[in-house]
Amino acid sequence: MKISYVKNFDCSNSDPLQGKLNEIYKHKNPQSMHLHRLRINLFSDLLESLDEQGMIKNFDYALDIGCNAGFYSKLISDSGFKNVYGVDIEPSLVSKANQHFSSMEGGKVISFAVINAEEMDVQRQYDFILCTEVIEHTEKPHRVIENISKLLKPGAIAVITLPNAFSLPYFLTFIFYKLKGKVIDQDMRNHLSYPFYKSKKLFDKSGNMKLLKTTGTNLFYWNFMHKLPFFGLLNRVNYYLAKTSLLKNFSQFYFMVFEKTQ
Repeated sequence: MKISYVKNFDCSNSDPLQGKLNEIYKHKNPQSMHLHRLRINLFSDLLESLDEQGMIKNFDYALDIGCNAGFYSKLISDSGFKNVYGVDIEPSLVSKANQHFSSMEGGKVISFAVINAEEMDVQRQYDFILCTEVIEHTEKPHRVIENISKLLKPGAIAVITLPNAFSLPYFLTFIFYKLKGKVIDQDMRNHLSYPFYKSKKLFDKSGNMKLLKTTGTNLFYWNFMHKLPFFGLLNRVNYYLAKTSLLKNFSQFYFMVFEKTQ
């Protein structure tokens, strides 16, 4: 079933797609739900702009590294790709992705498998790769980057996202932890390990990954925001400000678009 994706900023119950996302991803609180939807909004916009600008040369094979419950793989398929392969290290997530989005309809294939991003078979090459919020969780990030480089066809596009430690939301989170005397656990340490400038430098040693553009989402967010009557408007402003050339480096989630040069 084709998803006609429409950006949403208030994440209301009147949006059927938001209800489906809530069911699949089991958001623990409104904040995680809203932040996830902002990332989906931005990825949808990116796919559309990459297509319109002719930056995606072929729509044959796409790879979704860290596919989670599979919705991004579905978006990639609906953007025109004939064969989308989603991989994740967590069997329960892959099972959920297969349940909701595995498909062989209309001459298109969406399939999923349990695979560690650090140990991928690099014999096949892809026309497009998405790797969102994965690298910060790996023990060998440079191995993942090396694999992405090998898996991309020359001239193909990769969209890589990481949490941006150089952002107001993560700065305030860090201060909150310190003031409360809370121990920064490993998961939070992972998220605080990559300010945007370090994320870009991760790819310097690849030798054949050219950075084409960067963008970001979520410039600000506080827990009480979703209770405000004008939350949808405020979150829309949040979204578009975070994408600007002036403020994208301060956004919580940093998106990078690369092209393999050779």
